[in-house]
Amino acid sequence: MTALDMDRIREALREDFAVIDYTESTGSTNTDLMQAEKVADGTVLLADEQVAGKGRLGRQWVSPAGAQLIFSALILPESLEHLGTLPLAAGLAVTDSVEGAVLKWPNDVHIDGKKLCGILAEAGPVGEAFKSAPKTEVSKAEINKAEINKAEINKAEINKAEINKAEVAPKTQAANPPSARVVVGMGINVTLTREELPIEAATSLALEGLDTDRTELAITVLKNLRRRITQWEQQDPQLMADYRKVCSSIGQEVRLDAPTGDVIGTVEGVADDGRINVGGEYYSAGDVIHLRPADK
Repeated sequence: MTALDMDRIREALREDFAVIDYTESTGSTNTDLMQAEKVADGTVLLADEQVAGKGRLGRQWVSPAGAQLIFSALILPESLEHLGTLPLAAGLAVTDSVEGAVLKWPNDVHIDGKKLCGILAEAGPVGEAFKSAPKTEVSKAEINKAEINKAEINKAEINKAEINKAEVAPKTQAANPPSARVVVGMGINVTLTREELPIEAATSLALEGLDTDRTELAITVLKNLRRRITQWEQQDPQLMADYRKVCSSIGQEVRLDAPTGDVIGTVEGVADDGRINVGGEYYSAGDVIHLRPADK
C-alpha cells in the first residue's frame, strides 16, 4: 500500500476545496460528512479503508486497506432543483480522469464492461434539524423530480417552503445558512486483485494496466469533480453533452428493471434532467442491464 501524500493533495487542491481531511479507517466517509455538526462548503474526507462503505439501495461493501481511492465531498448548493443530475456529474469526473472509462446509466464507471468505481450521492439537512432528519440517497428514482424526498425532509421539520421549492439560501448569506447538504462519495478500485474484487464483473486500475498512484489519482479526480460540480451548479448544457459522449448505454439494447416492471428496448438517449429513453419512453428509475444475445 502506498500512503496518500496529504500535503501534496492539500496544496494541489487548495483553490478547489475549503477543507481536506484524512482518516486511516472509518465506517463510511459519506456517513461521517452527513453526520458532521459543523460543515463547510467544499469539505473532502479521504480514507484508506471503509469497514461499512455504502452503495446504492443500501448495499454495503468493504475492501482491503489502501486498495481503493476512497473519499466523499460535501457541498452546500444554492439550489437543489437539479439534484438528480449531480450523480451523473460525479461519474463524469471519473471518466475525465481514467483513460478508457465510460458510464453505464446513470453513473456506474466501467472499463471494457467491468465496474471500476461506485458512486453514491446523498442529501440531508444542516443546522438544528440535522440530528433527527433521515438522510436521502440521490437515486435514479429522484432524477425526474430532481429534488430531495420532500416527505422525509418535512418530517425533520426543515423549512418546508424552502425545501419544497428545492432551494436553499445562498452560501454568501451567513445570517441565513443553507438548510441542506449534499455529499458525493466514491470508491475507485486501484490495486485490487481478481480475488479481492467485490463482484466478478469488476476490475481495478492495476488489472487494466493503468497508473495506480493514489495521490495523483485523488488530485486529478477531485479537480475534475470540482469542475463538474461547478457546471452542475451553473446548469451548463455542456455537462449533459459530455455525459452523452461517454454513456455506454446509449444505442444499447437493455433491460431496465424499473419499479413498474421490466422494460426491454434500445436506449435512444438521456434527457437533460438525467432520465433514460428506452424504446421512446423516458424513465427516471431502474437498474440498466446491457443485453447480450443470450439475454434476450
